[in-house]
Amino acid sequence: MKRAIIRGCVCLVVFAAALIISSMLLNRGNTDMTAEMEPPRLPAVYVDVGGLRVNRMNGYLDGMEEKYMRGSLLPIGTDRRLSVGIQTYGAQVEALAFEVRSADGARLVEDTQVTGLTEEDGVLKADIVLKDLIDAGTEYCVIFKLTLEDGREASYYMRAVQQENSGIQEKLDFVAGFSEDTFHDSSCAGLAVYMETNSSGDNSTLSRVTIHSSLDQLGWASLDVRRETEPVFTILDMTEQTASIMMEYLVSYTRYEREVYAFVREVYRIRTGTERMYLLDYERTMSEFFSADASAFVDDEVVLGIRDTDVEMAESEGGSILAFAQNGVLYSLNVTENRLARLFSFHDTESLDERAFPDDRNFQILQVDEAGNVFFMVYGYISSGRRQGYCGTQIYFYDGSANTVEELAFLPSKKSPEILKAEIDRLAYINGRYELYLFLNDQICCVHLDTQSVDIMAEGLSMDSCSASESNRMIAWQSGERFASDSLILMNLSTGEQTRIEAGGGNYILPLGFMGEDIVYGIARQTDVTQDDTGAMIFPMHQVRIQDESGNILMTYEKEGYYVTGCEMSGNQIILTRVEKDASGDYIDAEEDQIVSSQTEAKKTNTIITVPTEKDDRMTEIQLKTAVKTGQLKMLTPGEVLYEGSRQVEVPPSQEQVELYYVYSPDGEVTFAAEPGEAITRAAESSGSVTAEGGFYIWRTERLHTANQIMAIEGTAADEERSSLEVCLDAIFTYEGVTRNTGYLLEQGDSVARILQDNLENVQVLDLTGCSLESVLYYPDREIPVLALLKDGSAVLITGFNEKNVVLMDPQTGQVSRMGRNDAAALFEENGNMFVTYVETQ
Repeated sequence: MKRAIIRGCVCLVVFAAALIISSMLLNRGNTDMTAEMEPPRLPAVYVDVGGLRVNRMNGYLDGMEEKYMRGSLLPIGTDRRLSVGIQTYGAQVEALAFEVRSADGARLVEDTQVTGLTEEDGVLKADIVLKDLIDAGTEYCVIFKLTLEDGREASYYMRAVQQENSGIQEKLDFVAGFSEDTFHDSSCAGLAVYMETNSSGDNSTLSRVTIHSSLDQLGWASLDVRRETEPVFTILDMTEQTASIMMEYLVSYTRYEREVYAFVREVYRIRTGTERMYLLDYERTMSEFFSADASAFVDDEVVLGIRDTDVEMAESEGGSILAFAQNGVLYSLNVTENRLARLFSFHDTESLDERAFPDDRNFQILQVDEAGNVFFMVYGYISSGRRQGYCGTQIYFYDGSANTVEELAFLPSKKSPEILKAEIDRLAYINGRYELYLFLNDQICCVHLDTQSVDIMAEGLSMDSCSASESNRMIAWQSGERFASDSLILMNLSTGEQTRIEAGGGNYILPLGFMGEDIVYGIARQTDVTQDDTGAMIFPMHQVRIQDESGNILMTYEKEGYYVTGCEMSGNQIILTRVEKDASGDYIDAEEDQIVSSQTEAKKTNTIITVPTEKDDRMTEIQLKTAVKTGQLKMLTPGEVLYEGSRQVEVPPSQEQVELYYVYSPDGEVTFAAEPGEAITRAAESSGSVTAEGGFYIWRTERLHTANQIMAIEGTAADEERSSLEVCLDAIFTYEGVTRNTGYLLEQGDSVARILQDNLENVQVLDLTGCSLESVLYYPDREIPVLALLKDGSAVLITGFNEKNVVLMDPQTGQVSRMGRNDAAALFEENGNMFVTYVETQ
């Protein structure tokens, strides 16, 4: 068999280095024994609601931080009763207990041992009544604790809230019925009343069906789909009127006389109406299980089947080795040697075990070399293998020549799997010195895989004070405070080399992102940096630069009279958000501008494509540089290398507290935001919710009441003694039972947000600059006033609304009056949408 000669002696060096790495890793400790990976063994816990399995929970063998465990919510009635089921899967459960804690976990409300467990078809069942110690409308963390046969204790986390009229059964029944109707042509036609079919729906693939798709796509098109597992429901959020509910199950269908399985997830947003249920949003995703045999290879293509095109995949430099993940399984394909290896699997592909319902984002492929070696990470909740029952990050090495996988390190986490995934998405890079760089606990960490030790490179980093290139090879962070840093540190994680980029005398510097491997940063004059009336920082950059890692300035953007306040990378373009000064010296919005880079994206040897089928549906495939010889295809299952010791690496918490806001999408995915206004804007776009670091809500997508007004706030006029801003602040303080000299506080130069934060107890003040009026009406709906600042220095309070108007307390007139919602929205937008409000933290 001919072997291609790739890049001459460079390939020999790479191959020799790979052999050295393999030898060094294999000779660490007792590595002469291997074993198969351990399958899932922990029981699963769920709640029975009218015969439906709801909020299936995974078991944790280490205590988690309750304030981050927001995976599911259960509304309970005034009787505080719930029915619990334990799917044992053959495991012996010795005892069941539960705790009820405050949402942040700080306060224990109840600790009860459960008696009277009954068994039916391998499921243990118990009826539980919570004690009359919880407040209606307040979320709590409920922790179910199973004592196992070997003495270990597994904890299962769920949120619960007492709601008198949650309509939980009605909402779940609607979702269950809607889903079932899609499998039958006659009943699927009746779902047309709920759909919003239009041109934005992609009807070319079943991998994603939305509320805008056609009825044909909703009904699985021409695919004869059979449901193989009983649906599992997860309540992500629920109020008396609205709910976000997720369903998960497996389906099968026949393709080319072969039975194919796929994982299906449906996410519903619904609202209860007076006569029927309304579907606010709907998404169904479908991901096929990879067949992992010769049938998956057609000429030079690997057939992944029905799934999205966001495939976790990496290839060696020459492209002859590639690794890819699908439905909780990681594969390595050696095209040259016709070998397909299953490196890691969360489940037995021959079973339908729900404990291993897949999520491709549990893998990150760090490095693939021409010798067939693969460095990869398994992260989130670990449901199988030696670390099952824990949340964290496992780093593995696959030795292509020995066909073994070895765990190099394990980094445990007490945050939820969703938050850990969001952190891993920010930075993960391994270099040739066995150094793994991650962004964890608001820190840039360097994990030394050969010694299982950690160095902290930088800490206390906010969302916009550091940035990484798309490959993660280059990273930059500020060396000082967020809006007062006079230099950046640019680091090449491959070599470890650091370069300091100075702002220059009288300037501050801020990283904006990367174009390829080149850093993009902005320079602002210290005298230009200021605060708006709410206290939010304005960082107007008069200059934007693109610089390579060698220190060469590739491009400088500077236009007289304009200042850049932010940017967005899009392909080879940088879209700049700009302001300019008006006649009075205040910053006002200016037209966007853009920078076009000549850099082109590096092309991969193996690419992701979609191809049509004979039934007019599209499948996702990997197009290889060389076809696999299917007649010679070898299927490999690596053994796991056994070793002595734990290889557990503890990442220390950051010594510097960073305020983050957590944006939860309707399907439970988490992203971070540095400012509450940014977080709420993002949540409003996705119909999500936002929590603060303490675990409490600061905003939720919810249907407002038809009308509401804070009647305790009455009209008060400004005069020569008190400005309209003072009057508004005094009105808030009076409403909250506080007396302060607001005029004096303003004279001291304190911002509105700082004055409120320092003088109101048990609240978190929120600067909502940039949010829409519709978003901020969330607060008056909950009896919380919103202070709106205008560019002329005056202020009004938003104290209520109805379907057509908002209610304003305007100190200029001394009246509480109504203004049309459209007119008010236009007024506030013209004035920069500068809002300040607050939420209770207890």
